[in-house]
Amino acid sequence: MGTTKNAIHNLLGWDRVGNRHSQIVNANNVLFSSFGTEITASEIVKTAIHRVAEEISKCSLKSVVEKNDPRRVTVCDDSINAVFSGRVNKLCGLKDFLYKIVYLLLVNRNCFIYWAYDEVPIKGTDKVRRVTRGFYPIENANVRLYYLDGELRTELSTTAGGGIVLDLPYSDLIHIRNGYGANAFLGGNASGRADFREILGNLQTLHVIKEAIPKSLEASLSLKGVLTLKTVADADKREVKRETFEDHLFNSRYGIVATDYESDFQPINIQTQDIPSNVLSFIRDEILSPFGVSLPIYLGKYTDEDYTAFWQTACEGITLAITDAFRIVLFTPHEIKYGHKIKCYDKIAQSLSFARRQEIAEMTKEDALLSRDERRELLGYDPDGQPTRVSLNYIDVDLANKYQSAAIQQGKKPTANPADNKEETE
Repeated sequence: MGTTKNAIHNLLGWDRVGNRHSQIVNANNVLFSSFGTEITASEIVKTAIHRVAEEISKCSLKSVVEKNDPRRVTVCDDSINAVFSGRVNKLCGLKDFLYKIVYLLLVNRNCFIYWAYDEVPIKGTDKVRRVTRGFYPIENANVRLYYLDGELRTELSTTAGGGIVLDLPYSDLIHIRNGYGANAFLGGNASGRADFREILGNLQTLHVIKEAIPKSLEASLSLKGVLTLKTVADADKREVKRETFEDHLFNSRYGIVATDYESDFQPINIQTQDIPSNVLSFIRDEILSPFGVSLPIYLGKYTDEDYTAFWQTACEGITLAITDAFRIVLFTPHEIKYGHKIKCYDKIAQSLSFARRQEIAEMTKEDALLSRDERRELLGYDPDGQPTRVSLNYIDVDLANKYQSAAIQQGKKPTANPADNKEETE
């Protein structure tokens, strides 16, 4: 390896094989624990992760070709879309697949996906094309990244089934990263791991508060006071005195104890401590904020504005990371140059209020930005297969195009509405 290449690798933090660069990354390892269990045992953390993963799992992924001038997006008839529309792998469909990879990404800051494909020869050439069979999130294997002979490679190993090791180019492994920056290869902190120390501290504080409240309540209901006898004589009488006191204490209707022996009773008032609501809210917000989840989203009581902020903060970046990671692995540089990509359709409008969706349907009606079936679906109705109508008299789009084309050929000035020109409509 030349001096220049060594310098570049050192600049990027890439060590040669055998040093820090050859590192083991557990693809499904929660490094930090709180109150004796994983952080995902916390209902707050679990719900925050669920909110993000569930929302992204509603999306659809499509293999498309996107062209410009004029801009046009065409959905491909390929093996990738065939997999996305059916079983993504043997265990799940697209929704569960997306939920799984988002969960792994949020917990580990890295998600590795194995691309299963067959190489099929192209007739008449010496080339092959890759036919996708499925995508498999890696969660029960160790992932080792290393640089060998100018190529970045990946070694997947597992102890299950007697130990299996798979070595493949890094370019064949779909790698989605969250918080990429501190490490040259991985998301997360400088060591390529999820750093949950702040969340751990907040969970521990919340755990102490939750434990303290019932203990304080129990203590306040158990100890009433201290009974002091004036004499040390007649031990049997002291026992009678104690029993008599307890009998009055527990059975007296008026809360007054009457005794025949000289003694003093000093009441002890132990009060439960109220935790200020702003303290609890602060701790809860500190736990939710790393996941981009606000309190309205966490509680499921949000407005359109709350949801839009949640999508832009917590979900949009992840969907872009997913589509980009798929694109650079599934397509060759030549295919990417000609517009092949993976697009994520989130249908965000479906999660808006009905009034807002109704506004969108009305705004897109005149220029047929959305078809009739799309507008019906937006409002929660089944498509009815009727033609999309535009203009003032709601003629079919195809008829409007034919009319304007015929008018141009005849040297007439086309109008948006055939009814505007009586001569042309007679």
